[in-house]
Amino acid sequence: MRTSPSRPLAFLAEAVCLLALVLACVKLGRGVEAVLDLAPWDEADYLHRALTLPESGLPDPEWGPLYSLWYFALSYVWPDPVALYYANTRWLVLLTSVAGYALLRQVGARPGFALAGSAVYLLSLAPHIQPRPTLLALLIILAASCAACRAATPEGAWGRLGAGLLLASFARPEGFLSFLAVSALLGLQLVRRVRQEPARRRHAWGTAVAYAGLVLLLVGLLGNPFGNTSNRRFYAFCQHFADGLARRTGQVQVDPWFRCEQVLQPIFGNASTLGDALRANPGAFLAHVRWNLERLPDESLKVFTYGYGDVPPMPRNGAWTREQVAHVLLLAVVLALPLGAFARRGRKAIQALATPRVAWSAVAAAVVILPGIVSSVLFQPRQHYLVIPGVMGLALLALMKHALDVPGPHPVEAPSRGVGSVGALGGAALLAVLVMLAVPGPAPAPDGRSAPRRELLQQVRAVRALGLGSHVAAGGSLGVLDTQGGLPVYLGVPFRRVPPWTRRPGESFTQYLRRERIELVFLDHKLREEPRFANDPSLESFLAAPGAFGYATRHLPGTDAVLALPATWAISGAGAVPEGGHTGTPHASP
Repeated sequence: MRTSPSRPLAFLAEAVCLLALVLACVKLGRGVEAVLDLAPWDEADYLHRALTLPESGLPDPEWGPLYSLWYFALSYVWPDPVALYYANTRWLVLLTSVAGYALLRQVGARPGFALAGSAVYLLSLAPHIQPRPTLLALLIILAASCAACRAATPEGAWGRLGAGLLLASFARPEGFLSFLAVSALLGLQLVRRVRQEPARRRHAWGTAVAYAGLVLLLVGLLGNPFGNTSNRRFYAFCQHFADGLARRTGQVQVDPWFRCEQVLQPIFGNASTLGDALRANPGAFLAHVRWNLERLPDESLKVFTYGYGDVPPMPRNGAWTREQVAHVLLLAVVLALPLGAFARRGRKAIQALATPRVAWSAVAAAVVILPGIVSSVLFQPRQHYLVIPGVMGLALLALMKHALDVPGPHPVEAPSRGVGSVGALGGAALLAVLVMLAVPGPAPAPDGRSAPRRELLQQVRAVRALGLGSHVAAGGSLGVLDTQGGLPVYLGVPFRRVPPWTRRPGESFTQYLRRERIELVFLDHKLREEPRFANDPSLESFLAAPGAFGYATRHLPGTDAVLALPATWAISGAGAVPEGGHTGTPHASP
């Protein structure tokens, strides 16, 4: 028998598209340090929990323990925190892009369209959002969705998707809502199966027991991600409401992220849940929701249309770059092909989409999308809430396009027509070239703007260059007061992060330094802005004359930062003279 020439061509088209996508991810990752600073606050917290996992154990289930475990696993390959942070960035960008391509192929998209869709994700803001637990959750959801597409039975599909959503909820806890909804749909499907096919009763019970066992195992190991043991949801509402009020009215006089309680208390009283807040002041609550709803469309569009490095789709200065032209063309492909399919089918489009497979796939996509939309409405439409809805919406769009191209009762299972033709191969090659042209090179600021400062990365490098580790005995540590949003986490061994909340009530600032063995303090406005240090006379005394307490000041080269460190270290390492003319080891005031 003679082999059909379409099979080698189909394989070649697939290989061209996959290779182009992987190379685009690698090319984008090579320049990530040029435009991406180290992430403070939440991302640094996740990394810190990973690095202290052997001593501290797993974090609470609503604080993304799976993401800390992911970081912990990567740390065996990249033990340096800075290298670990950027390696995590590269791998999540690569894996989510390839997984997105795989899902688009599973729902029937041809290789060229799958490449264009995954490239739109790759070149957007979506894979570069902070913090990054969303990307790990997205990776798990995409893998589970691919597995669900290949299931032989509906209950198998719901079971695989539900298991993936439960696992993903240990990275993004709001995903637990999707897991509950899918579990309910699985239960209904099993009941339906038993009623229609009594002979398959044993198989249905086996599926139910296996699913329940997996759920109990994961919850037993990692906890209930929606248990809210630390009231994280209301604190998130507190911060986002305060920030939204500040942006809407300009009348908030305190930092909304650090002192949101001072903003909420006059408005919602002693509310401690979202329901309490709604009952206490429905008008203020609904005004916040309305503002979020008004911003939701624009923010959703921005996540997937703005390019790498926060570059808008249309040039700011009137001059188009190669990357912008290619990016806009890819966006046009992803939108034009489905619209063209709708136009070709005309009045029969609804009939072509009204198949059980498409309908249930739409239900599954809606269930996965819903938590991100709800979070955007209740809190704020921030980018990390919108990534999963956008990617799943793209997959649903690809499924609908395929259903229009290949009508039938099971469009996902139907082969893509023409995928092995010479024309399809040529189209795949053309799109591959377009994708490579759209990816910016290692040089920063493709839009002609100045390169980002990467302030945190520069400070970490400057502190490391001081060689302060030579002052620490083997096995010892060097305490750094963390008012910089996680900078000490990236310094690595032997530096030790000391968060401000470790200060005890009634303790003077210098007593606090002594008790916690804090050797390094960044002298900037963030010290005074920290609520635990605000209006503190002992802090003002320290800032006025660090030398009186055994500290010297040191400007970090290449940055605007000024560091207070033990005077004896400064003299031996750089010839610095402590302010106030005092030398000696750090000590507390009487």
